[in-house]
Amino acid sequence: MSTTSPATSLANPADRAEAQRRLWEVACNVLLSLMFLRFAIAQGAAVYETLRISNMLMLAKVSTDVFFYLIRSLPKGVSLSLYDWTVGIVGTFAIVLFQPEAGARDIWVGQALQWTGIGLQVLAMLSLNRSIGMVAANRGVKTNGLYRFMRHPLYFSYIVAFLGYVVNHASYWNGLIYAMAVLLWVLRLLAEERFLLRDPAYQQYAERVRYRLIPGIF
Repeated sequence: MSTTSPATSLANPADRAEAQRRLWEVACNVLLSLMFLRFAIAQGAAVYETLRISNMLMLAKVSTDVFFYLIRSLPKGVSLSLYDWTVGIVGTFAIVLFQPEAGARDIWVGQALQWTGIGLQVLAMLSLNRSIGMVAANRGVKTNGLYRFMRHPLYFSYIVAFLGYVVNHASYWNGLIYAMAVLLWVLRLLAEERFLLRDPAYQQYAERVRYRLIPGIF
């Protein structure tokens, strides 16, 4: 039987760092759950009132995001940069600001974009498994699935899926939130790259898969 007390264990720098990471993960999960609850109420009410497929898809998509965030694994290392934390957290929660437009109608282009984005998201998350995160961190280098073609396919799926939602719920507000979210996603992936490139395994991966977000362009 171990006689090491929790206080003695936390005196070890490695144990203390792991405890801090766990605390940050719990805090982020609580905040995520509260923000998602607000979003789910708004989108759920729209689903109940209009039975529009675009609202159902939006709710399903973000519910999938939240599920994977809540079961994510602890990182090997996480960025301590205030900038990285800011773009990571704001970029994650910006999507809850989208508002359903009661007077609009779904069109096939918007639905096609939403379905495509959700499909890409599922494939990307299956490749990531429990390695998804909000802030720049190293949860292991993933190179299979969609990650063979671009380094950040999950962000690409977001761009496609939420564009479809904005097409179906066109408003100045949703257009502004979409533009802000895309900018934040790009800033997030650049922050993640700076942190991950410290890992030789990721350096090799980046040399092999040249494009971050859009094959042949960026």
